[in-house]
Amino acid sequence: MAGVLAESRTRKQHTNMSARVTFLATGLLIASCGSGFAACAGALAEFERVINSDVATGNLNKGVHRRIAAELTRVQSECVVGHDAEAMRRLGAVKHRFGYR
Repeated sequence: MAGVLAESRTRKQHTNMSARVTFLATGLLIASCGSGFAACAGALAEFERVINSDVATGNLNKGVHRRIAAELTRVQSECVVGHDAEAMRRLGAVKHRFGYR
């Protein structure tokens, strides 16, 4: 039984670590690209901080967090290529869909 619990705990840690690494990589990528898309990068980083805080406090289910993170990769891709308006529109849609303002 202890082995099963340890394996389950390890799987959860890898999932959590994967999300953390994804957000860290996102932040580094955004920071390295300059100020050309600072508005969408700042808004994206702020929303990521909010949802990470909500997961940490138990106010957001980890499965929902993964779904939001997957949708935020699309927002990030628009932001990285300099489509600030499209990125902000998509970010607003993600926030609305999951009940954020």
